[in-house]
Amino acid sequence: MTQRAPLLGVALALIAGIAAQHWLSAVSTVVWWWIMAATALLVGIVVVAKRQLGSWLFLVSLWMCVMAVGATLGRSRDPLYAPAHWSRCITTQERPLSVDLRLTTTPMPRERSYMAKAEVINVDGQPACGDINVYFKKESATRQLRYGDRLQINTHMGGDRRILYTTSNHYSILERDSTSLRARSEAIRLRLLRRMQRGPLVPRETAVAEAVTLGWRADLEPETRDAFRNAGIAHLLAVSGLHVGLVAGMLGVLCFAIPRERKGRMVRGVVQLIGVWGFTMLTGSAPSTVRAALMFSLFIVSDILGRRTPKLNLLAATAVITLASRPMLLFDVGWQLSYSAVAGILIARPVIVLWRNLFWRAATVSTSATLATMPVTLAVFHRIQPWFLIANVVIVPLAGVILALSLAYMAVPCHITAWMLHWPLVATGWLTNHISMLPMASVEISEPQPWLLVVLSAAVIAMLLAARSTKITS
Repeated sequence: MTQRAPLLGVALALIAGIAAQHWLSAVSTVVWWWIMAATALLVGIVVVAKRQLGSWLFLVSLWMCVMAVGATLGRSRDPLYAPAHWSRCITTQERPLSVDLRLTTTPMPRERSYMAKAEVINVDGQPACGDINVYFKKESATRQLRYGDRLQINTHMGGDRRILYTTSNHYSILERDSTSLRARSEAIRLRLLRRMQRGPLVPRETAVAEAVTLGWRADLEPETRDAFRNAGIAHLLAVSGLHVGLVAGMLGVLCFAIPRERKGRMVRGVVQLIGVWGFTMLTGSAPSTVRAALMFSLFIVSDILGRRTPKLNLLAATAVITLASRPMLLFDVGWQLSYSAVAGILIARPVIVLWRNLFWRAATVSTSATLATMPVTLAVFHRIQPWFLIANVVIVPLAGVILALSLAYMAVPCHITAWMLHWPLVATGWLTNHISMLPMASVEISEPQPWLLVVLSAAVIAMLLAARSTKITS
């Protein structure tokens, strides 16, 4: 597979280097420098003796060099090692601190609070940097906060080195961002939300449509969240690569009458590109959605040019680009879920394209993505949904219908579009509730052992590779 997708090996080596830097630097800085010295020596050997090395030994040496590059990038661009990181500005917890920060997400509701991600600007007047999670008290004023708002918070700060939690409603808005592309995208999303909420659809169904289409989960009832989570389809309630892929796929189906010749491919590709990036704008241009749009844009451009470039190679290219610019994205759950899901889809692609039935094709896409993300889900959320295969086969194709009809409902929120959207939402709710109530629908594992994650990852890779080599006819 790496022979057909050479950048895949480069991406994996880069990931290994960033991860090794993160773990080894926490153990000992001396160990880190010894590894760097050995790698530098290896680089010299590769450069001097390239022709004398065997091909496999040369590849191993090259991958180790890429690992060293990844480790160096991770070390140099990790904000934790920056002298101005906010954790170094905290000298005592006995008194409140004045924290100046900018929200990088719109606050979303949790069980007892609102949570938003933010970047620190200064602490007690001292310039600072680093990302934190900010928890606000549930009140009406918090619902007015948006992406890009610059706040000053007076609070006690605590937490680990990477994620800071603060629970306080003592804040003031210093500045609002209304000019950046992300802020304008967020404003568009909020206007569309208000448009949907003013329509004739009942609030409970509107909340599901908002989540599936725009990734807005603020209006979901706790019972609905739990049902989707226990059924193993919680990913439908957050806009991700699956949603971007559904949009690109739906537009491709709508362009079925366009010839497959070069001009036809160009027209179809342009329509898909406009649709993918338009959908990204509508959903607030969140980083995870932008990454998914970038991945699918490369796939679309490859089809326009008629090149038989392996899709895994394009996926690896986007991973290398994103990690080279921001190595710490490797530890972001959204990044891990996005890339593992798309990798699962691409590995199982030979099976997917064999299906002639669109329903089973969509089900296979979702099943492959869910299988590939299972190790990440277990490691982060400590939970497995054994019935996820049934849920994905049955419900995910309905999610594509809901996405298409919700876009129509946003454009024209009338009784006709509401009636059309009502029935797939009812069917989805009924199926989700019944699957979530099956025995052992959601199994919690308090502290999954590393060996369990390794075994699960190996099993998932084996299943996807087995599916890749299986010939199925519809």
